[in-house]
Amino acid sequence: MQMFPTSRAGAVKTATPLMIVCFVAMGGFLYWLSTYRPVEVETDDAATGEDGGNEVAFEDFAAAPEDYMDEEFTMRMVVVNSMIGDRFFWTQVSDDLPYLVHIAEEALADSVEVLAGRRVDVTGTVMALTDSVLDVWMESGAIRNEGDLAQVQFAEDKGNYLNVIRFETDDEDDSGEAPRSSSGSDAPGPDDPEGSGEPSH
Repeated sequence: MQMFPTSRAGAVKTATPLMIVCFVAMGGFLYWLSTYRPVEVETDDAATGEDGGNEVAFEDFAAAPEDYMDEEFTMRMVVVNSMIGDRFFWTQVSDDLPYLVHIAEEALADSVEVLAGRRVDVTGTVMALTDSVLDVWMESGAIRNEGDLAQVQFAEDKGNYLNVIRFETDDEDDSGEAPRSSSGSDAPGPDDPEGSGEPSH
């Protein structure tokens, strides 16, 4: 008994619907590829900062500056309590202790005048303060005289300082008044109401 048809008509009738189904499935797949868009992951600008760097709250930094050694980060609204020449200033950390901030050469390129009484947004790194660092500052002229050196040496007990590589300043301080000019060591320090420029030590 013959089990299979000698004609291919049955196979053709079966294959035609299958081809149609395949074409429809392929068309649907191609349409899906044309409309597919990858999912975008949103970043938290408040945590990373506008330039993609690490942003740290000043309160966290003030509690333990040494925790940020050799780490580049940004801080907002850092108070400039008093200037030491034009390359250093004092701010205050926990327990109202003065903390040394050094303005690096690359920050000077911004041509921004930093004045006592202002608040600044700074980007920089906490670095160790050693005798060799003081020697480099003396040789480069960052420390201008013995008076500036005496002030900077107050920071040696802390053992570190903030090296600012970039900053921006507000046009006015929080009181809405023009900031006080401070061109040297005669500006009042954080614990120096008489204006000698030296913080309590």
